[in-house]
Amino acid sequence: MNRLYTLLFLFISFLSQAQDGVFLTAEDFIENKVYRPEDSKIHERFATISIKNNGSKIIYSSDNAYGYKFKGRQWRFTENRTYEVVSTEGLWVYRVQNATDLSSFSYYFSDGAYGEVKPLTRRNIRNCFSSNLKLMAVLNKLDWRMDLFQPTNFRHLPLISALFVQVVDTFK
Repeated sequence: MNRLYTLLFLFISFLSQAQDGVFLTAEDFIENKVYRPEDSKIHERFATISIKNNGSKIIYSSDNAYGYKFKGRQWRFTENRTYEVVSTEGLWVYRVQNATDLSSFSYYFSDGAYGEVKPLTRRNIRNCFSSNLKLMAVLNKLDWRMDLFQPTNFRHLPLISALFVQVVDTFK
């Protein structure tokens, strides 16, 4: 029985690595279609990712790609920065690990795949979605000191994304 679990774990691990690669466009990201040549190796470094294949090396960044998938996590490039994608349902939520405290994160959002990435603050949310009166009413009652980024029981989305799925019919 232990061998079966070991084989299953190795198979799942192999499949997840096989799906790692670069999203060249936002459409590729939405469709989860990654670019990665066979027998290539991926390396992360700061705000880039490189793919080595047959002696050649291509470096991807915000200049030539939308993002990438690596070790089961997805990332978005924008303005020479890399953001981990936390949620794409409701509100698109991203995070960046803080350099001074590696156990904490700064959170950002966009109103979709093409939206500008902005710090996730009450003011930025209000400015972006001020025409949605239902959402503004919820924001007025919301205690922003609570942890808006922990998964909820609602499809394991961060609370802030779950609110958007429940309250916002269409963005803008």
